[in-house]
Formats: sequence, structure tokens, C-alpha cells
Amino acid sequence: MFTEWLKDASKIILFDGGMGSEIFKRGIEPGKLPDMLNIENPELIYEIHKTYYDVGADMCQSNTFGASFLNLQRYKIENQITEINARALENIRKARPPNRLIVGDIGPSGEFRPPVGKATSDQWVSSFEKQASVLEKGVDLWHIETMSDIEEMLAAIEAIRNLSKKPIISSMTYKKTKRGFFTIMGDSLEKCVRAQENAKVDVVGANCTLGSEEMVELVLELTNLTDKPISAKPNAGQPRIDNDKRAHYDQPVKDFVADIKRIIALGAKVVGGCCGTSPETIREIRKVIDSL
Repeated sequence: MFTEWLKDASKIILFDGGMGSEIFKRGIEPGKLPDMLNIENPELIYEIHKTYYDVGADMCQSNTFGASFLNLQRYKIENQITEINARALENIRKARPPNRLIVGDIGPSGEFRPPVGKATSDQWVSSFEKQASVLEKGVDLWHIETMSDIEEMLAAIEAIRNLSKKPIISSMTYKKTKRGFFTIMGDSLEKCVRAQENAKVDVVGANCTLGSEEMVELVLELTNLTDKPISAKPNAGQPRIDNDKRAHYDQPVKDFVADIKRIIALGAKVVGGCCGTSPETIREIRKVIDSL
């Protein structure tokens, strides 16, 4: 179905919004791995997925952003990788209505290559393969997201390609600098796009870090760099940390949605929200898409 949607020139695909920020709104303590709630509080995860589908999301992603082997190893729960990912699938399957899609969410491992860390490409591939082998049986496509190192992105793509023929959305995360958009590892937007194209992903995207206004600028550049379909999931502005040590996002929904409308006008095929966005955000974007 996703492949048909990509071919349909009139179809704008609506992704979901933030998962972590919705979890924290419900009183979960910062610092806890949200992926563990697939087991410990499945009804909460089901309810968040269901709400996003109910407000009009065409597809939602599994609550598995941090459920790769290497990341779970940092929490000393890597022996639960199968259960965490399998339960994530159960929760989102229950929430999915007919004719909507489940996206397998793959986030960064949290381990960096030298000189910052000690991770190797082989370790990344093995880690993502362990996660993807569980998710493969229950997802319609993949979203590799919030990657700040193009080498880790390529390792994740390789891991998925070793196990799956399903479509891949690959989303790097960038910061705006005086020289343009770069990852924190120093990878330029152009370099990342070329590498993703060479890896033959289905959709090239960006998510997190940037607010919607800066994402408009990035998407404009993306349209000049690639003929691939483009995905954009910006944050709801920049976070504000209060005394409760939680990140708060203050951008009005109407301002975020206005920027998403501009992003669609530039040619983005897949739109949604990242940190700080909510079911209300997705509901309002649905109205915009339906009015086009």
C-alpha cells in the first residue's frame, strides 16, 4: 500500500506525531526507557497509537525507537530485546484501523564510532539486525530516524536490507549552521542525501532537532538535492526545560501546521511531527491535507 501511495501524485501521506513527549505528558519519569512500557504499561502505548490513528494518521510507528540491541545493552536489558519489540507490535496492531500502516521505528543505538566512541559498523549492523528480525513480521515499512551519523544510518539500512524487502524511510537529524544544515557528526545535507540515494532507500527525510520553521528551509534544499520522495517530521519548536526536568514545547499548533502546509507546497510527500507534537497537531494537519 505504501508503494502505491508514493506513486499517487495526489496523495500526501500523514505520519503520526511525538511518542516520547506524549508518554511524558502522562506522568512517566524522564530517564525511563519508553520502550519498556510496551511490557509494563501496554494500555498506555496502545492508547497513544489509537489516538493518532483516530485523528487521521495514515501510518504510525512502533514504540521501538530505543529497542536496538546496543541501546538496550546500555540499560542492561538487552536480554529482553525480543519481548520488547514483539510487545510493541502487539500494542500497535491492536490500535491500527483497516487501511492504515504500521511503521517499524529504528532509532540510533546511542553508541558512536571513534574518536567519539568505540562502535564499529559491524556492531551497528548486528545490533539493528537483532531488532529488525523481530519487527519484520509485523510492519509494513521502516522508518530509520534521528540518525546524526550517516555511517550509522547506512549500517541500519544494511541491517534491514539483509532481512526485509519492505520500503525504507531514512531520516537524518540536522542542525542549522552558518554553512548550512549539518549533522552533529559534521555530515552535510548533500553528503547524507547522496549516501541515502546510493543505498536505494525509498524516501529521504529529516526529523527532530529542527523546529518547523527551519524544516521549511531544509525541505527547500532537499527538493534541489534529490528526486526521491521527501519526509519531514519537525519538532514543535525548541524545548524548554523547567524545574520538573521535562522538556516543554511551546509552539502553537496553528504555527506548526502553517509551516507543514508550506512544507507540503514545496513537495514533501510524507509529513508528521516529532518531539512536542500531539494528536491535536496531527488532527489539524489532516484538515489541511484534506482541504488541498
